[in-house]
Order: sequence, then structure tokens, then C-alpha cells
Amino acid sequence: MALANGQMGIYTGEKSLVLGLDPGRDKVGFAFVKLNGDLIASGIFPANERDKFFAGENLSGYVIEGKADSILLGGVKFIALGNGTNSKNFHEYVKSKLTCEIIIVDEKNSTLDARKLYWKIHKPGLFVRILPEKFRVPKRILDDLAAWEISLRALN
Repeated sequence: MALANGQMGIYTGEKSLVLGLDPGRDKVGFAFVKLNGDLIASGIFPANERDKFFAGENLSGYVIEGKADSILLGGVKFIALGNGTNSKNFHEYVKSKLTCEIIIVDEKNSTLDARKLYWKIHKPGLFVRILPEKFRVPKRILDDLAAWEISLRALN
């Protein structure tokens, strides 16, 4: 489980990705994940821009980790959807946009687990490394990495 090197690539017709979603009232974390758990790209889009996201518009503008050079929604084998805030409304919306299977995932403590993923990608400096993990605070919000964690739970 790592951040995959390289670009997201061009969709080849093979359904080889999981789309993890952590929906909230104001923003939605997403993660495109390989079936082996490696992160391809993740980011956050405003909840009111979900139509743009699912139309494949400006995907790279939302990306925080990895790279999104092309639209990969067609390469999604299944969606891992967190069951927290706004999940029911988002589930209905996603069902109307994509035809793949949707797996509802318990997202309890996914943000805490997202912190661990953050520190795997962004190796802490010496000072931060000596702090106990629970005192390490990432420099950004982690909704996208929570979506990665939701994907990993669905894969397991």
C-alpha cells in the first residue's frame, strides 16, 4: 500500500480501480486506488461541484496527492462509499451517475487512520518523528486520505 509512481494514465477499458468516497456536507474526499491498495490520486472537491466531478471536469484541479492526467471514471470496478455524513444522499446520486457496484463502508475512525497514511506518504522530519504519533498533526485536511482508507477497508 503506497502512493503509486507515475501518472494516472489513460483509461484502457479495464476496470482496475476503486473509487473511494468520503462524502460530507461541504466537501467530498475521493481516492482512486489500485486493486492492490496503492493510491493513484486523491483529492477533495466541494460537495456542490459533484456534477463536475462525475462528468470528469477538472479532476486534476481537485487532486492533492498523485496525478490525474485523464478521466478514469470508466476504469472504476467499484465504489467504496463511507457511511457517515451525507452518505445516503450521496449514495443515491452516485447510483444515478455510475453503473458499477457501490460498497458501503463503515468509516468509523477513518480520519485517524488517514493520519497514518499521511505520514507514510509524507515522511516526518526528525522533530516530528520523536513525537508520539497521536501528537503529530498533518498540515492539511485529510478527507481524501480518509477516502483512501475507506477504499482499503472495502478491498479487505
